[in-house]
Amino acid sequence: MIILFSCKQKEEKVISEFTEQDAYEIINAHLIGQLKKNDADSIIYWNNRQLKSPEFEHTFIESDRILNFTEIPAPYPIFTSEYWETDKIKGITVMNWKEYDSFFEKNDSIDLEALWDSKFNGEFIHNVSFPIYNTETKIAVIRDYDYRPFLICGTGLDNLYYYKKTKKGWTILK
Repeated sequence: MIILFSCKQKEEKVISEFTEQDAYEIINAHLIGQLKKNDADSIIYWNNRQLKSPEFEHTFIESDRILNFTEIPAPYPIFTSEYWETDKIKGITVMNWKEYDSFFEKNDSIDLEALWDSKFNGEFIHNVSFPIYNTETKIAVIRDYDYRPFLICGTGLDNLYYYKKTKKGWTILK
């Protein structure tokens, strides 16, 4: 007679994978709140086209500090060919990328700056990357480039947001 039995331990949550659900969870649970904190009570305008992701090196930690690699951003956002599923993001007002691009085209018959100010209250549009994730460090990094046409200076527009995946969910690192 052969008796087979199994002692089954409680299955631990796998934290090495990164899913699309994780990306939208980070954005809804953390990023939108961080953007609102920086923009006070203003509306969060969101470009529906995805920004190019930050470099993978940003997902490593050295001596419990995130390495801040010198990465010189372009003077304007660089986009991937991907688009956000904006219905999965809460608390934003979506701006279609074609409308966004139309403000950067030459047009002598319309005062585009005045049109922008009247239509968007002079606000910036957030161009956001899909999170880049490191399975080794469990760190996800999102780039946000808040931009509007007719800027004289581009400093402080390119921001990186860092999150760590734990067994209990995502935490903000920076």
